[in-house]
Amino acid sequence: MKKLIIILLLTINIFAYAQKCNYLIAVNAEHVKQTGKFKLLIKNKDDRSFKIRKEVNFCNMRVTELELYNEKTQSFEAFSLAKKDVDCFTYKDKSVSLKPGQTYIYDVNIKSDFEVVQSNKFFEAFNDRKYRFKISFSLDSYDECGDSNTLITDWIYKN
Repeated sequence: MKKLIIILLLTINIFAYAQKCNYLIAVNAEHVKQTGKFKLLIKNKDDRSFKIRKEVNFCNMRVTELELYNEKTQSFEAFSLAKKDVDCFTYKDKSVSLKPGQTYIYDVNIKSDFEVVQSNKFFEAFNDRKYRFKISFSLDSYDECGDSNTLITDWIYKN
């Protein structure tokens, strides 16, 4: 009987941690060159609610890839990312519940975030250059979304 209960508890834990959140993301970056800001939309396509972060900024966001456009080769080439320590001890991360069918819009200020995570004046120094980047951040809790907890955007283009 004890073995049956242990097996049942292990099975429940496997299913509880194997769940995924079903969402759709879209980026509106039409004004990123002028303002340094873009909108990141996330829509809950699941039949249940799950928690997401209330805001996206340098404390919970990572620039995972950055590529500069090379005019000679007419292609994007990887740009090395700076490794900076960012002080987020005073940052209070808040979350909201995203209900089924609901869309939440993040206003991401990549200009100020690049200054923190990449280098000062990065946005201005590369203002006339084409580049693209991807960002990632965790939705909220691994308990709710399992492996689908980490959101990675498609390429976001500047210029």
